[in-house]
Amino acid sequence: MSKKLFSVMLAIAVVFSIFGIVAAEDAPIKVVLLINGSLGDKGFYDSAASGVRRMEKELGAQTKIIEMGRDETAYEGHYLDVSEQDWDLIISGTWSVKELAQNIAVQFPEKHYIFFDGNVDRTVVTTGNMMGISYLDNEGSFMAGALAALMLDSGAEKIDPDKRILGFVGSMDTANINNFLVGYIEGIKYIDPSIKLLTSYVGSFEDVPKALEMTTQLYNQGAQIVFAPASQSILGAVTASSNVDKYFIGCDMDTWAQLQDTDANLARNIISSALKNVGDSLVTAVKGYMDGTMDTSHDYSLGLSTGAVGLAKNDNYKALVPEEIQKKLDEIEKKIIDGEIVVGSAFGMKSEDVAALRDAMKP
Repeated sequence: MSKKLFSVMLAIAVVFSIFGIVAAEDAPIKVVLLINGSLGDKGFYDSAASGVRRMEKELGAQTKIIEMGRDETAYEGHYLDVSEQDWDLIISGTWSVKELAQNIAVQFPEKHYIFFDGNVDRTVVTTGNMMGISYLDNEGSFMAGALAALMLDSGAEKIDPDKRILGFVGSMDTANINNFLVGYIEGIKYIDPSIKLLTSYVGSFEDVPKALEMTTQLYNQGAQIVFAPASQSILGAVTASSNVDKYFIGCDMDTWAQLQDTDANLARNIISSALKNVGDSLVTAVKGYMDGTMDTSHDYSLGLSTGAVGLAKNDNYKALVPEEIQKKLDEIEKKIIDGEIVVGSAFGMKSEDVAALRDAMKP
């Protein structure tokens, strides 16, 4: 189907959807999302799924979400199944399935794929049928670092001003997670280079008890605020912040908004989250594919300027973060968007250089 025809069908679908008469077989585009895990993580996967649901409402798309679970031996079968079916776009993401997703794309050159949370290796995918979506999450974590550093001088009762220490707990010691770390460190140092940072890695994407233990240790060692790009393990990190009654910064989704309705006490110390708006980015990518402004032979990096990343400025943020700090953060955000502040990235850094940066921040 040509891009021009896609655009025409999209316009028709929007008009028809007003009257609620778009049938699945008449959908302008058919999109399937493969999740290498399960929904309910309050983060990355749930965000991707929310974007697919938006495609139904906003684009009239026919969609399907497949939870592949954690049995990696079954992943290839799922990829083959959807590639042999009548889907216009096959979406999947994160580094752990990148090699498989790329190999499948090469086997089905007539199909079109979107890979999110990374760039496509064009020496492998020579068929031009896979779009890469990456996130400047280092920009969002720079904002998180600046927020945490500024809060040390906020006068808040839950912060000991004599302890200039912050915390970071990541799910895995990988480039994706360390990209958050690099941005966080640079945001901290932008405000006050003398602040120290304690860092831990859970060693898993979904070990909630381990995240609880490690985050508790960070607080006990003096961390006044902990930032946690910890995937599904983040629930353990949030619990630690509640138990010790210390401030916390979530990641990927608006962690406070996700938890507030079900457990307000658990969520009370979440001052913000470094958003990685995966769902929004997928809607942008599919719209771009349909109208021809984006294609599957290119990679796209989305950051603060597109709203793909940023701080969650929810009611708790407004209640706990002093207004003068909020204004300062808005100024910093503008400087990043305007290019006045250029945030470093873990991608392309050697592991020993990341380790040296991390170690230099230790108390």
